[in-house]
Amino acid sequence: MRKSLFIGRYQPFHDGHQKIINVVLDEGGKVVIAVRDTPISEKDPYTVSDRIKRIKEVYGDNPNIEVIPIPDIKDVCYGRDVGWGVRHIRVDKQTEEISATKIRDSKKRVVWLTGNSGAGKTSIAYLLKDKLNAIVLDGDELRASISTDMSFSKEDREEHNLRVARLAKVLNLQGHNVVVSVIAPFEDARKKISEIANPYWIYIKHEVDDKEYPYEIPKNPDVTIDPSEDSLLDSMEKIIKEVGELKDL
Repeated sequence: MRKSLFIGRYQPFHDGHQKIINVVLDEGGKVVIAVRDTPISEKDPYTVSDRIKRIKEVYGDNPNIEVIPIPDIKDVCYGRDVGWGVRHIRVDKQTEEISATKIRDSKKRVVWLTGNSGAGKTSIAYLLKDKLNAIVLDGDELRASISTDMSFSKEDREEHNLRVARLAKVLNLQGHNVVVSVIAPFEDARKKISEIANPYWIYIKHEVDDKEYPYEIPKNPDVTIDPSEDSLLDSMEKIIKEVGELKDL
C-alpha cells in the first residue's frame, strides 16, 4: 500500500496536526510524517529529535505511522505525470484555527516545586493539580520513564531536570498548566530550566544534612513554603495567589 506524506515543522506537534493526520488513518491508510530539520530559534525551539520523539509518543507503536526527519525544505516541486497527487484535507473550522503560535500565546503556566526529598512537594503538587486543572510531572515517575538511563551524579541529575523541563514546555505549549514536583537541587541547573520552561519557582523548605546529595537553596524563588508554619491548604493558597486561578484562563 502506498503512503500519504505529511510535511511540517511540528513546533510543537498539536491536536490540529493529529486530527488532520487521523483523517487518513481512519480511512485505513498508511502515513509518513516528515519533520523538517529547522534551525533552533525562538520561533522553532525544539530539535528535530525532540519533535520526532513527541510524535512517536502520541502514536506509540502504530504500524501505520512512520516518522522521519527531512532537511528544512523550501519547496515541494513536481513535474507532469508524477504518479501522486496533492491533497487538501479539510477539517472543522476549530481544528483549522489551531496553531503553535496561538498555543504559545496562551496564559497557561508551568509551576515547579523544588525542595529536598521529603519536603512535601508531591502532596502540594496533587492539590494544585485539581485547583489548576493541571498535569503533574512527578520526579519518581519520571525517573522510571524518561530517565531510566540516568544515575544520581550531578551531571545526570541536571540532564534529568532538563528533560523534565523540555517535557513541561511541550505540554505547556499544547495548552496545559503543568505542575512539576522535581527536586532540581542545583542553582545552575535551575537557571537552564528557567530558560527552557520559564516556570514559577516554588521553594519548599526542608533541612537535610546529606553530603552525598547536596541541595542549593534557591536565591529568589517566586514563593517560599515552610511546612513547619504553613499547612498544605495554606501552602496551596499562597501559590495560587502568586500564579492565579489558571484553570479559568
